[in-house]
Amino acid sequence: MAQKLNYLATRGCDLLLAPLSKLPPFWGILFLSVLTSLFVLVIYRWISSPAKVRETKDRIKANILAIRLYRDFWRTIVGSFFKSLYYTGKYFVLNLAPLLVVLPLLFLLFVQMDVRYGMRPFRPGESIAVKARFAGAIGDAEATLAVNPLFQATMNPVHVTALNEVNWKLRAGTPGATAIAITAGGATVKKNLVIGNQLAALSNKKLAASSPEHFIYPVEKLLEAPAPIRSVAIRYPARSISLLGLRTHWLVWYLLLTFAIALALKNRFGVEF
Repeated sequence: MAQKLNYLATRGCDLLLAPLSKLPPFWGILFLSVLTSLFVLVIYRWISSPAKVRETKDRIKANILAIRLYRDFWRTIVGSFFKSLYYTGKYFVLNLAPLLVVLPLLFLLFVQMDVRYGMRPFRPGESIAVKARFAGAIGDAEATLAVNPLFQATMNPVHVTALNEVNWKLRAGTPGATAIAITAGGATVKKNLVIGNQLAALSNKKLAASSPEHFIYPVEKLLEAPAPIRSVAIRYPARSISLLGLRTHWLVWYLLLTFAIALALKNRFGVEF
């Protein structure tokens, strides 16, 4: 079920971001930051109480100010200190309900953004490590890698008995989208591989059975049954997003933009953080 839901979410994000596919990645991040800000503001407006949040913040400020003003009155200082702790806890409780709604949905969005903006396709000439993990002990299991014009094997398969893995090292060739095909136990499984400069949803691992791990690998469907292989993994290089000559991780841009937009619009939505 996790795999099916995530796969549908991936296809939905593909459609949502299709108009921006030809633009630099930053514009897709900006677009999703705007949507996130609007979503968070609507949820906060619907669930939280701006008046109570504002009053609680004022109480915190008042007690901190009392500590500074009445430094010679220890009873006032102690009382104001514990009152400030109480109202700080109340402030977090008031913000807890909207966060419980927002955070799970944002986690799914983070995963969808990371598979697009957190990694990039292999470039021609780069090395690719392929790891096929078996469900049981591999022993002398026969696992063969199909020949493909978009890459070439640079070493014979290595059997890692302790991890129940068979590993290959490849070299990326012509740009394009293809599949790594591995045959074992009379069955063939395939793992998507993208080479070039295009912006695409990428996955470092393809699994044989649906599990919570699919929440971080949502792009591909399950491996073809009944192969003895439990997963096929590669590791795409990390991508950094550039704006005005500054390159950093996509999450930095996303959080900065989301906070800035939400703070700029909070008064229009009647929201208090």
